[in-house]
Amino acid sequence: MTTDETGLIIFTGASSRGWHRLQQAAECLQKYAWHYGTKTTHGVVDREEDRKRPALLKGELMHLALAQHYARIYQVQQGQDPDKYLDPREAIAFMADVRGGREFVGLITSVYMAYCERYYRDADELTIEGIERLFQMTVRDRYLFTGRVDLMWRDQGGQLWAADHKTTGRLTPAHKDYYAASGQLIGYQHLTRQQYPDLAGMKLNLVEISSSPKFERMTLPRSPAFEMQFEQTVVDIEESIERMEREGRPLDQWPKAMNEMTCYGRYGACPFLDRCRWGAGQPVAGNWHIAL
Repeated sequence: MTTDETGLIIFTGASSRGWHRLQQAAECLQKYAWHYGTKTTHGVVDREEDRKRPALLKGELMHLALAQHYARIYQVQQGQDPDKYLDPREAIAFMADVRGGREFVGLITSVYMAYCERYYRDADELTIEGIERLFQMTVRDRYLFTGRVDLMWRDQGGQLWAADHKTTGRLTPAHKDYYAASGQLIGYQHLTRQQYPDLAGMKLNLVEISSSPKFERMTLPRSPAFEMQFEQTVVDIEESIERMEREGRPLDQWPKAMNEMTCYGRYGACPFLDRCRWGAGQPVAGNWHIAL
């Protein structure tokens, strides 16, 4: 993506067939159905309204800033002009005008500057191998899946790491446990390892977006059993989705989790909780519209 200026802006959007989509389906098929929609005609969430949620807007802007930041470091390490990529602070403002979130520009810019101060040695200690690297694989010659890895680097010992940028309003000890079992990140490791068998593992780069930001960069523990089951899990979930579509089952009748861990205990109630409880024809609270 280019701007009217000379600098480039990196596309940081989600991959259309990525494991992040299946992560939702693994947690709750009904949540997946409402969020992503299917071939049925029973209505889905308004994607444009979903994109305007403050947490998503702030996360997208921070994600973009870090992509621009490491792209410029990569240019320097390659002996090339870092100004090929727009300065992260300018990119934040530009994208906020395009996608929304202008009210968060000052906050995201200050968090980005604090991040640079916290990890000021990255340019010397990390050899950047890739930014927003897209991987793909075909499972059982039938299902094509992609994963967009935010950042890849080699450390001073030569080990290769893949990293995911995650943002949150508040850092808690639960984040590590949650992401250690995240099907999304396990899937990304699996995809990346197909092309880079020497991958040392996955780093989780946590950023708290607040007036007093906090940062934590941790190595996620390996989950070899989960990784070995990755392809079968993909098949199981896709076959379940296909069965629901083949039966023409209304979205509010898809299998659902409705347990405390999935629906309440992570980052607040699922945005479809009221719809899930009361059905598609009932008035509910919230800022989204029910399609009848």
